[in-house]
Amino acid sequence: GLWRITKPIAQGQLSADINIRGSVATGKDSTLLVTLKQGLYFLHHDTITKFVSGDIQSISDQNIYGACMLGPDRIALITNLSGCIVIDKKGQIVQRISRKEGIQNNNVLSMMLDKDRNLWLGLDNGIDLVLYNNAIKNIFPEKEDKNSGFISIVYQNRLYLGLASGAYTIPLDNIQDLSYTKGAFELVQGSKGQVWNFSIVNNKLLIAHSLGAYVIENNKALPLDTKTGFWNFQPLGAEPSQIMLAGNYNGINFYNYQNERFTNLILHTHFESARFVVQHNNIIWIAHPFKGLYSINFNPYRAPVVDIYDDKNNILSSNHNKIFPVAGKMILTTDKGIFEFDDARNDFVPSAYFEKLLGRPASYLKEDRYGNIWFCRDKKVGVIDKTSGKPKIILIPELNNRIQADGFENINVIDSNNVLIAGEKGFFHLNYSQYKRNRYQLNVFIRNVRSTSQGDSLVFGGYNKPDAAPSLGYAYNSLHFESASTLFGQEHTIEYSYLLQGFDKSWSEWSRKTEKDYTNLPPGNYTFKVKCRNNFDNESAVNAFSFSILPPWYRTWWAYSLYIILLAVVLYFFYKRQQQKYKKQQQIKLQEQQRKYDEEQKQLQMQHQLELSESDKQIAQLRSEKLQAEVEHKNTELASSAMNLVQKAEILSKIREDLVHFKDISQPEKGLKEFQKILKLIDAQLDHAQEWEQFARHFDNVHTNYLKKLKEYCPDLTAAELKLAAYLRLSLSSKEIAQLMNISIRGVETSRYRLRKKLGLTNEEANLYDFLIKITSESSA
Repeated sequence: GLWRITKPIAQGQLSADINIRGSVATGKDSTLLVTLKQGLYFLHHDTITKFVSGDIQSISDQNIYGACMLGPDRIALITNLSGCIVIDKKGQIVQRISRKEGIQNNNVLSMMLDKDRNLWLGLDNGIDLVLYNNAIKNIFPEKEDKNSGFISIVYQNRLYLGLASGAYTIPLDNIQDLSYTKGAFELVQGSKGQVWNFSIVNNKLLIAHSLGAYVIENNKALPLDTKTGFWNFQPLGAEPSQIMLAGNYNGINFYNYQNERFTNLILHTHFESARFVVQHNNIIWIAHPFKGLYSINFNPYRAPVVDIYDDKNNILSSNHNKIFPVAGKMILTTDKGIFEFDDARNDFVPSAYFEKLLGRPASYLKEDRYGNIWFCRDKKVGVIDKTSGKPKIILIPELNNRIQADGFENINVIDSNNVLIAGEKGFFHLNYSQYKRNRYQLNVFIRNVRSTSQGDSLVFGGYNKPDAAPSLGYAYNSLHFESASTLFGQEHTIEYSYLLQGFDKSWSEWSRKTEKDYTNLPPGNYTFKVKCRNNFDNESAVNAFSFSILPPWYRTWWAYSLYIILLAVVLYFFYKRQQQKYKKQQQIKLQEQQRKYDEEQKQLQMQHQLELSESDKQIAQLRSEKLQAEVEHKNTELASSAMNLVQKAEILSKIREDLVHFKDISQPEKGLKEFQKILKLIDAQLDHAQEWEQFARHFDNVHTNYLKKLKEYCPDLTAAELKLAAYLRLSLSSKEIAQLMNISIRGVETSRYRLRKKLGLTNEEANLYDFLIKITSESSA
């Protein structure tokens, strides 16, 4: 077995029940010991001494779990109750990182400082990342709210911040980075409301407020003019100046300065809101974002005169007109470009310098003490850095879409370590020197590669990259690539570009998209490449992943061999088929010749038969014409017979009427018998029974047994009804039918009605004549 021999390494103030939770080297021969509740101790060689300070004493009961060196003069302590606390080597608290500052809770159990000096905190329910070495920090002057920031200024060793809720101030320590200033902001009395600007005129600090103009004295805002809202203040000419001009909601006001006091001269020019004011060559220029440019000159009586700029060259736009003093020049920015005032032409001309550097118009320009020109555009911040001699653009993507916009941008460059930028929420402190030094080397990684054409198949999991390019079946030819960078805390500033060598012709446009998809890739060898950047001049090395897409089975070598064999078989069968086809064609040709011969013989026979048929047809036609003539003749005789009967009936009816009349006039007694004989004779003549029978036989011969068929269709028909049907078939009128049947015309109509009823005809159906023709024809059929 093993024996452990322990012995004390130091003598000092440690009690027997002390609970040491960690240690960290603070120097060559010095170690910091962290205890749970007894505070901190230094171990130097073999001597232990307690690290005593008022701040350390105040946090000793917060359950200190560990420590970590953040820098030569910074030590981070993690606690169970107060989060992470940063102290210096004097034991003074420099910074607190607790739930109030944004971590999930105050129970921090472990921590680690990574290669980029980011601080990772292990909490009891998660992991938090603190960008401790970040050159950009947020400043929120208010304890609870996070209102928009608009303006910042340093005056008499105090920092003043103007927000939508008022002006706040804090005394500055004599330190290089003012973001580490201790203490709390306090509200400047009388400044509640919207603060637009701070200005120092004749060593007096003024507030441009939505409620008026104020002068700050002894941390109080004293009203100067509260008749309207103000935008800015400037001395007229060089300082010290007896006249101060103030841009306000109505135009420009002028104030006198005497005995260290500003007084209202009751001198003003009210024309439009004057937010952008620049003095150039003793002329005051005012830009209105969408109404144009104005200039103010003084007449011989020292009264201000306002003129409207004549836009002869059409350089102004319908919005975003702004002017800025930069490098001794007056710069005009509009939607149409960037222009500078040319003293020789006494007009604005395109600025070749800014157009070459910026390309597009900027919404804000500010020159710092080092000659660098800061600019804002599309809610993004950048700087034309001249410190290296040649102008170079450095963008600050961490602030994209987080700063003020629409003409309220503000950048206050105190020095290279302290740049304050107005944000949508509070302010941003930028340590510009550190930001330029912290040009972190970017690395880009391929997290995974998946096939999306067959479910979700993992090809590469982000580690243990294969030595040889993997071969993927054709069914997996749609791939999804995911990329990432290890620049933690700046993920939203990193852009990626992709190239699939063997498929793409050029790199893709830069974007923040970390994924790339390719679908239906043809067979071949490919190399997927990705790179990233967080600025124009900070680009990572290229990471690559090679792979190949195999052809489908029907495009492999053995498939092509099979195709050749199949082609040979097809050609052989085609040859045999053509041979059979040729033989068949020969047979068909012989058969065709035989068929033509048979057809010629058949045509001759058919021609002969047609000639015979034509003769028979002519004979049949002659017979038909003869029969037709006989029918017409019989019809004529029948009609003549019917007409004779009609005439006979008319004559006899008239004679009878005359005799009846004569009988009633004279000597009825003597000639009664004789007249009765005559009447009997006449009645006998009117009896058509024999004539009807002859007429009926003749009628049926002519009309193909018309009466017989009608009797078969309706056996209940009487002789009189048959006679009526025959007369109707001859198309005789009701009067003629009445004469033949020896009845009245009314009787004919009655008989017609009875005949319709027996035949089952209603009044809505076809007429009686058409129905009789129809049923006799159907019967014959």
